[in-house]
Amino acid sequence: KTDSSVEFSWIGTKNGPEKFLIENDGIRFFSIVTARFPRYISIEWIFLPFRFFVACMQSFVILARERPQLIASAGGYTSVPVVLIAWALGIPSWIHQSDVLPVMTNRLLAPFASIITVAWKETLDAFPKSKTHLIGNPVRASVLHGSRERAMKLFAIDESKLTVLVFGGGSGARWLNHTMKDIWKDLSRFANVIHVTGKGKGSGNESSVAHHYHVAESLAEEMKDALAHADLVVCRAGTGTITELAALHKAAILIPLPHHAQVANAAAVSSGSLVLDQNKITSEDVLNEIRLLLVDDARRTKMGESMSSLLKTDVATEMIELWKRT
Repeated sequence: KTDSSVEFSWIGTKNGPEKFLIENDGIRFFSIVTARFPRYISIEWIFLPFRFFVACMQSFVILARERPQLIASAGGYTSVPVVLIAWALGIPSWIHQSDVLPVMTNRLLAPFASIITVAWKETLDAFPKSKTHLIGNPVRASVLHGSRERAMKLFAIDESKLTVLVFGGGSGARWLNHTMKDIWKDLSRFANVIHVTGKGKGSGNESSVAHHYHVAESLAEEMKDALAHADLVVCRAGTGTITELAALHKAAILIPLPHHAQVANAAAVSSGSLVLDQNKITSEDVLNEIRLLLVDDARRTKMGESMSSLLKTDVATEMIELWKRT
């Protein structure tokens, strides 16, 4: 936020995980019902028309009262009724496509959006050329201010070893946690390991800090320090993760979720990372690839530089200028 006169509001779902974070930042939060269309057979199909109608009515009440100058969306189900009602009320909207593969909601909303931005050149042809801009993906400012010194204290780092950071996000954590359970003892013999398991997905190795293996269910502010100190990152291939790796010039082993948009994301940065297929590797394969990268400083440096060149992340100012012209 660069202008103190600008006010923000957030429209989400009542029990969504973002509610606490948004309100904690002092942003007003409004909730509407979720009207989503699962791609598998679900009872939600039956109630979709009613829930969508209610969501549209709730969106109308909020937008008619607040009269925002711009609606911003990144493709969630909640955005569909909001953007449609905004269009009907003459309120401009902007949608951002962060993954390589366009999500269904952004495809649906494209005709009603005033401006569209995409993170990847591979995505440009998926939307109307007249209002689509290749811009990259913005990185959280806090990620850029990690401290190696703080990380050394937080994670009991052994300075004689390189550091591996492992995390898997939400649904992607389970397979990585299982893999780490198999290899952590061998891995921690030659590296410091910081392993973020995800809430409720503990690996069972929580008492292993003495072996240079620091495990935590989640990291909040400490995550930026873990990233700052990491010599190698082992993770999934969500766009948010790739954006942070690119901004920080980090070497990474990407293991995308199978049959997921992450596969295309990983392919887009395959020249700047090591991409592994979960269905074709074992825990021992992961250990061996980590070992090979840790002994090859030049390769890790080249990977980090390449990753940085593949995705533009310093785009906040450019986005603001686009919004102003909308």
